[in-house]
Amino acid sequence: MIILFASKFIPLKLYPRLLINVFLFFMIFVLSSCGYSNPYVRQKSSTSPSKNIIITTWQNRTNELGLESVYYRLLNAWYKKSDLVRVVFDEEQADLKLTGEISSIDLPGLFYDRFDEALEVKIRLTVSFTLFDSRNNTILWQEKEYAIYEPFILDPIGEKTEYNKQRALLRIGDEIGELIYLRTLEIVNNMF
Repeated sequence: MIILFASKFIPLKLYPRLLINVFLFFMIFVLSSCGYSNPYVRQKSSTSPSKNIIITTWQNRTNELGLESVYYRLLNAWYKKSDLVRVVFDEEQADLKLTGEISSIDLPGLFYDRFDEALEVKIRLTVSFTLFDSRNNTILWQEKEYAIYEPFILDPIGEKTEYNKQRALLRIGDEIGELIYLRTLEIVNNMF
């Protein structure tokens, strides 16, 4: 019935070519797995042992109180996505150690209205962090002045502006957590 229906649209002499093309496409699709694995997903791998990491609470040199504990929780949340690196809370058990510092926050205006009042601000957060191999006290990765930017909108209502600023700081923390998490996975994969 399908052949009869299709014969109205496709001439019969093209059926063998169409069937061969569909079959080849299907086989190429099935046989061409590239081996990509998503680093965000837990992977049960018995071939590679896991590493333990201890994450210290970063020093906060800014006037944003509590930002260090928010970033600590964000970093922990990123490491829970993998079985390759596990967070531990005892330094004796740790193979890796992550230390850091929130150095500064700068709030330069980004867009201004006709009265020279800022409409949008771009937070510039500067952090430094170091990933150590705890077993032999070597530095695996270090960023001394890593700056990241995130815009947020100013509102005439001060509470909304503060809310927008806190959301921007959360987005920055999540981006930093993702960066450190992915780079740590890369380093750990290269250790084996």
